[in-house]
Order: sequence, then structure tokens, then C-alpha cells
Amino acid sequence: MKVKVLIGALVVLMIMNLAALGSFMFMHLHGGRHPGGHGERRMHRWVMRNVPEGDRERLMRTMRSFHEDVRPLAEQTGKLEDELISSMRQDPAPRAHIDSLLEQISHNRLEIARRATDRMIAMGDSLTPDERGHMVDALMRSRHIGREGRRNR
Repeated sequence: MKVKVLIGALVVLMIMNLAALGSFMFMHLHGGRHPGGHGERRMHRWVMRNVPEGDRERLMRTMRSFHEDVRPLAEQTGKLEDELISSMRQDPAPRAHIDSLLEQISHNRLEIARRATDRMIAMGDSLTPDERGHMVDALMRSRHIGREGRRNR
């Protein structure tokens, strides 16, 4: 009788562990991909704490617009990085192809940085010098927010 109860408890605990693991894997692999995902919620909390009420909507609108603007470049860069990894696994490694992938990835990242800089300059042009200083300080503090690691792809 005791053995049957122990086996039953073991089976129940294994099912619970599998359900928890499945939920974790789903959120880990798919949770941050959709609008309103983990990164955007975290950014929204940061904006609520650190941006004056009058500027919040404008900042969020600008950031959403920027993300939409660079999304194709970011997705292309992710695909190029995946291709780079698979190329490095080949034996022998196709060095010329790897170099061209690195150049394309660098070009995409430079274009994203240029677009971000242009947006920040445009945002700053409509601000007073004091507000511009606050914006730059806020951007420097928030640089890590919204960065998604390779694990979320």
C-alpha cells in the first residue's frame, strides 16, 4: 500500500515538473517576441518612473516607431548571424563567406546605430537645453532596456 502511494505521488510530481518546464520553455522561447512582450512592459515601467508625464506618450511613440523602422534590419541581422554560426561549423570553414557575412552584419548594425542617432537628434531638436540633457541622461540609463539576447530568437 505504501509503495502504491509513493509511486502515485512520484507520478503526480513528475507531471507537475513537466508542466512547469513546458511553461518555462514556452515563455523563454516565445514570450518576448510579440508586441507588449516582456521587454516592452519593462520599458514602460522605466518610462513611468523616469520620464515626466508630459513627455511619456511622445517618447513611447518615438521608440515604437524606431523599433518598427529597424525591425527588418534587426531580423535580417539575426538571420545573417545564424548563417554565420552554421558557416563556422563547416569543415573547412568557408573563410570568404564568413568575412562577407561579418561585413553585412557590421553594415546592418551601423545602419541601425545611424537611424537611432538620427531619431535622438530629431527628438532633441524640439527640446530645451535642459530637457535635452534629461533626455540624454535617460537614454544613457536605459541603454540596456529592451535588449534581447540570442535566446529569444
